[in-house]
Amino acid sequence: MEIKHEHIEMVLLAWAAEVGQAFAANAIAEEYARIGGDQLRLQPGKTWSNQQNIFHRWLKGETEQQRGKIRLLLPSILRVLPRDIRHRLSIYDTIERRALLAAQYAIGTAIDAHDDAIESIYSKAYQPCVVEVPKYH
Repeated sequence: MEIKHEHIEMVLLAWAAEVGQAFAANAIAEEYARIGGDQLRLQPGKTWSNQQNIFHRWLKGETEQQRGKIRLLLPSILRVLPRDIRHRLSIYDTIERRALLAAQYAIGTAIDAHDDAIESIYSKAYQPCVVEVPKYH
């Protein structure tokens, strides 16, 4: 299954809006180096250079060469994207994933109901008692 360049651009921009382009570019560059990538001029720690290349040159995807560079980064991008952003890519949108998300939501709802019930029980059991204290003059 192919991931369209526009979808990669969308998720990277969404992620960068949360964490900043510098952080995102560095995370991608570090992962690219970790998995042995050597075809692109990315270096861990070279924040400004990595950000310029990824977000201001290649991500635009105006040429086939730019799109090709982003495709070379795709394994690194997929590894560093947070789960809540990664799901926006079509390869992750499967029936199984949707079922797991529905189950996760149901579990969260059940946990909230459980916690509310416990809180209610303890609130009733430990309400402050009104005690009359004699006043001495």
